[in-house]
Formats: sequence, C-alpha cells, structure tokens
Amino acid sequence: MEQHAVPGRERGFSLAELLIYMALLVLVLFVAGGLLVNGLRTQETTQSVTNASTTAQQIARSVQAGVRNASAVTVVTDAVAGTQLLVVRAIGTDPSSTAASCQAWFYTPHNGGSIYTKRTSSPATLITVPAGGPQGVWSLLGSGVSPADPVTARVFNAPSGSRVDLKFNVAAGAHPYVLINTTTYTPQISMVSAPCF
Repeated sequence: MEQHAVPGRERGFSLAELLIYMALLVLVLFVAGGLLVNGLRTQETTQSVTNASTTAQQIARSVQAGVRNASAVTVVTDAVAGTQLLVVRAIGTDPSSTAASCQAWFYTPHNGGSIYTKRTSSPATLITVPAGGPQGVWSLLGSGVSPADPVTARVFNAPSGSRVDLKFNVAAGAHPYVLINTTTYTPQISMVSAPCF
C-alpha cells in the first residue's frame, strides 16, 4: 500500500500558529476598541464645550443688545448673597415714540450659577432684585455661570455708566471653562432715573 504525503496546506494550523493569530486578533481588537472609546470621549467633550459656548454667547448677545439700546445702566451687587442685578433703561426702536422699557439681568451663584433676564414695558416699571430667587417672568438665559474675576467676583460691572463689562465663565463638563470677557458701550451717558431705577 502506498502512502501519499498530504500537502502542507491541507494539514491545518498548528497550535503555535493558532496562538499567534489569536494574539494578533486581540491586538487589532484592542486598538480598534481604544479608537472607538477615544472617539466617544472626544465627542462628549466637544458636545460639552459646544453647549457651554452656546450658553455663553447667548448671555453675551442678550446683554450687549440691551446695553447698546440703553439710555442708562446700573449694577446692584449684594456681596453677602453674591448676586448681581444689571438694569438698563432701553430706548425704543420706533423713532416716533419716546417710550422707554426696563430690562434687567440677574446673576445668582446658587445651583451652580445662573443668569436670568426680565423686561418691563408699557409702562416701564422698576425691576428689583428678586427676593428668594427669580420668580414669575424671569427667563433663564444660562446656567453653570461663575465670575471669571476672582478679585471683584463680579459678572457685570458698569464702572462709568457708559459701558458694561462682562466677565464670566461657563462650565463645560470636564473641559476647562468657556470664558467671556467683553465690554459694551451705551450710545449715550445718562443719569439713572425713573422709571427703571
């Protein structure tokens, strides 16, 4: 009886070859898994920073729009509570009307720091610091806000009555804060007076 040699390709894998292939497969899966996890972390960080940037820009745009139309500005600070109230008397956009409106932005450090806004018109009425927190017609502009200046601990500053300085951080998850540092000027200098102050 004749014996025929089985070609090498038909014999299968040896145990050593199988172990090497398994190790290579584990290495490839480990690298692919690491890339996937890293991609998910990057996406989460990007989303946190984008949300914080959107919040910061929304607050800055709101304050800038109000101050640019203001005929007078003032900031009321409660150092004990850490709250601030920025109030402006805004002139109307209708040239045939001299009616004023009052607008305010309220910063509170409670619950991670938040900024609210409120507007009164027809007739314009005094806006005061909300006792016990913003209630009723106050609208939340953003949360996760903190003063960026550790010396003054202020979000709003109106040093000359003709401008408003904004300097605050918005929390962005595990990423460093998003910083807003801007100055907006009023179109005219005026003394604070009724009905807004």
